[in-house]
Amino acid sequence: MEMRCFIISGISRTIIEDILRGHLRTLELRNVINIATALNAEIGDCVFVTSAKNSDLARGVTGIISMVEGKEIVSHSTLYARNDYIEECEMTVVRLKISPRSVGRILQVFRKDILSPVEADVLRIDSFFAR
Repeated sequence: MEMRCFIISGISRTIIEDILRGHLRTLELRNVINIATALNAEIGDCVFVTSAKNSDLARGVTGIISMVEGKEIVSHSTLYARNDYIEECEMTVVRLKISPRSVGRILQVFRKDILSPVEADVLRIDSFFAR
């Protein structure tokens, strides 16, 4: 079954294994490309979570097909001060609560530019075939 999903890339294999085991349900995204993608994802949308880096996304990359159950946007502000020097840094974090559905493989990737969401046509894998 083929479907269009948002892609969340560069997630460590340990985190992906925790998602598959049901131990982890919320991803806290800090990467610019993942944030741009997550900001466009709404509750009920399909997301494809993979360990592949964004530059390596192509046909055949495997990952987890999940559904978005919740989304939270949080801004952190950090203040650093020393003598007459003050620096403030703001960072936006998107937390996606997901529910894994199945394993999948990318058929085709769609992206426009660095701040556009990354999407792909994903094929659900029911079993692996030896080739």
